[in-house]
Amino acid sequence: MLAFKKNSRELNENGLFSNKDLVKIILPLMLQQILSVLVGAIDTMMVSYAGESAVSGVSLVNSLDTVLVIFFTAMIGGGSIVVSQALGRKNYAEVNESAKQLIYIATAIATVLTVIVLTFRKPLLSLLFGGAEPDVMANAQDYFFFVALSFPLLAIESGISSIFRASGNTAISLVVSIILNVVNIIGNAILIMGFDMGAKGAAIATLFARFVGCVILLVLILNKKRSIHIENILRYKPDFKTIRKILYIGVPNGTENVMFQFGRLLTQALISGMGTAVIAANSVALTLANFQYTIGTACSTAMIAVVGRCIGAGETGQAKRYSRILLGLNYVSLWLLIAVMTSLIEPIISLYGLSAEASELGKQFFVYHSICAALIWPIGFMLPSSFRAAGDVHFSLVVSMLSMWIFRVAGGYVFALESVSVFGLFSFPGLGMGAMGVWIAMTVDWAFRAAFFLWRYLSGRWLCAKKL
Repeated sequence: MLAFKKNSRELNENGLFSNKDLVKIILPLMLQQILSVLVGAIDTMMVSYAGESAVSGVSLVNSLDTVLVIFFTAMIGGGSIVVSQALGRKNYAEVNESAKQLIYIATAIATVLTVIVLTFRKPLLSLLFGGAEPDVMANAQDYFFFVALSFPLLAIESGISSIFRASGNTAISLVVSIILNVVNIIGNAILIMGFDMGAKGAAIATLFARFVGCVILLVLILNKKRSIHIENILRYKPDFKTIRKILYIGVPNGTENVMFQFGRLLTQALISGMGTAVIAANSVALTLANFQYTIGTACSTAMIAVVGRCIGAGETGQAKRYSRILLGLNYVSLWLLIAVMTSLIEPIISLYGLSAEASELGKQFFVYHSICAALIWPIGFMLPSSFRAAGDVHFSLVVSMLSMWIFRVAGGYVFALESVSVFGLFSFPGLGMGAMGVWIAMTVDWAFRAAFFLWRYLSGRWLCAKKL
């Protein structure tokens, strides 16, 4: 703590950001992340009103939805780093042009994904989750249809929000997030509880909320009075130099994140065959676990903006100091959050109306996750943000892919199943730990990543990457 205070004083005197600047960036991001996960938990509670089949169907789609959304959010991540480094150079013409290119790229990718999903959603869900019960699958198909329609809206909303965050103006994203989440909750209440539309009602509410957020942010980014804005939004000419910069970060970042989410999807497919109670318990535990990522996700987003600005200004020393402070802040905040949540786990779980079996499983998953997250998660998932902000994108890609396939996916099947078949060619005994084995494999994956990322960070090699 003394070291943290010492670094804070140094930064306040000599850094690109004062303590006040950091608080203004991080606090809205934290509140936005907490709000997002809180609304996700409320969504799950509202959907549970329609029964465990609806909860399970939404859970299966959300795991697949996350993988697909990563395709365009990866481009957004690349664009926000380009914007951050341009801001560090104080080149506002480049900032505004990068913002425009970013929005068009993300929207185009999201639109293509929407068309693919609407065309192939039924065979895709059957292929991945064919072991799910018929009621669960019916809810999943209904939910997926309307969620897919919202992809282009989400791309525009996320793209503009990332531009404001990269400039340090995180309050705008928070205010818009509050508005659209209130709309989402009201929509859920009307459609799920009022009209008894179940999973379909939850998806329609999400679609409308994303439309509202998209419209508000477009109005803000088109305001020419802002230093960062977009002119002539309907007149678009591809700037291939800027696009290459965005893709240089976006493609490796996207590949890394898609592989990570795909690994989660494969293990989710494994859990989908273990029964409705296990699926529901896993869904609730994941929802609660997401609260523990809120501060880390906020700090990671802030790290991209802060470290990217430092790299653009040529201040590598400040990039290292800020990243250490943000990492330390994540650890302290995470420990406090975990202490509160674990002490209240009984009443929290009871809010979901699960069966006794599902409730007990959910508690076991959550407590195990809490212990491991307190030790490993920040290093394994925050440090790569500092690498990407500096243009170092390939190391974390290689480590993440190896770790995911070896430990999370292969390890998940070995830990969970009593007998593991390899493409039907041969089989060997597994550990038979059930769904808990999937969670254990996940944390082994974390530990592997954390070890390599910590080495990379301490070596300083991430600061020698190509500048954008």
